[in-house]
Amino acid sequence: MQNLGLNGKAPETDDAFADHRKTPMQLISDITRMMGNKIRSNGEEHPIGQKSGRLLLIELARRDGRTQLDLVHATHLKAPTISVALQKLEKEGYVSRRPDEYDLRATRVFLTEKGRELDNKIRKRIHEEENEAMKNLTDSECETLMRLLTKIKNNLTEESEKEGDLY
Repeated sequence: MQNLGLNGKAPETDDAFADHRKTPMQLISDITRMMGNKIRSNGEEHPIGQKSGRLLLIELARRDGRTQLDLVHATHLKAPTISVALQKLEKEGYVSRRPDEYDLRATRVFLTEKGRELDNKIRKRIHEEENEAMKNLTDSECETLMRLLTKIKNNLTEESEKEGDLY
C-alpha cells in the first residue's frame, strides 16, 4: 500500500519522511514492548499482571529483605505504586513483610517460596526470549550494547535525581 501525502500524492523521495524515522529511544521502546509480549505469550495466564509487581519480584530475588524505600530507589517507581503492588503481592502469597529486627520502625519485604518459584519461572522465560533476540550478536556487540544502554540509563537516572522525580 502506498503512503500518500496530504495532497493525495505519493512523496517524491524517502526524505519526505526523514522526520518520522525512529529514534534510538523509540526503537528501545518497541523492542521492550515486543519482548514483553513474547514473554507473556506462552499461553498461560500470568499471575502478576502488573509491571510493578514483576519489577518488585525481580528486585527482591536479587536482594531479599529490602525496605519499601529501598525498592523505590531500585525500581524507580513511586512510593504509592510500590505500596499498592506490595499489598497485592502479599495478598496473593508472593511476598511477606516483617519488622526489621534491629530497627522496629522499618519493615522488610521478603519473597515467599511461592514468590521464588514464580521468579524462577519468569526469569527462565525472559532468558529464553533474550537468547532468541540476541542470537545473531557477537559477544563484542553484546558488550557494546550493554555499555551504551547503561550510559543511557545513567543519564536518565541522573536527570531524574536532579529533578527529584523517581519515575
